[in-house]
Amino acid sequence: MKITSRLALIGAAVLAAGLIPVAADAHPPQLTDQQRQQIVSRFATAVIHDDHQGIIANTTPGITWTVPGHSAVSGTAVGQRAVVKLVDTFARYNLNISLRAYTYGADTVAVELHDTGNHNGRTLDQDIVNVLTIRDGRISALSGNFADTASFDAYFS
Repeated sequence: MKITSRLALIGAAVLAAGLIPVAADAHPPQLTDQQRQQIVSRFATAVIHDDHQGIIANTTPGITWTVPGHSAVSGTAVGQRAVVKLVDTFARYNLNISLRAYTYGADTVAVELHDTGNHNGRTLDQDIVNVLTIRDGRISALSGNFADTASFDAYFS
């Protein structure tokens, strides 16, 4: 193989691996608000129904989900299996999630939720805003923001 051909192949591999920055106009077109809402809605439906396959189909392999506080579900779940385990815990605690509104960023969607639940004599009734990041048409990160973290901690203790 000629040196110029090898250099071209190496250059193409380095470019594909993202090691060389690509010009700004080479980015894929931005998703519409409707497309972002559909992606988030598919993921939310999978979470609400504890649908493992739906969660995996709608997330990136390295997804992170950060839950504030000091409860059994607090911290950062990393990877699809960890997110499935987190959602399984929500189901065991009878967490009911109601979607209220969507607000759109360039690659994020803030989702206003209302969470309720009854578990072992404890109740939960509070507003939450989750910020979800979308990469390649799937959820890659989620960060929870609670109106009352202490109440959430008490429910999941």
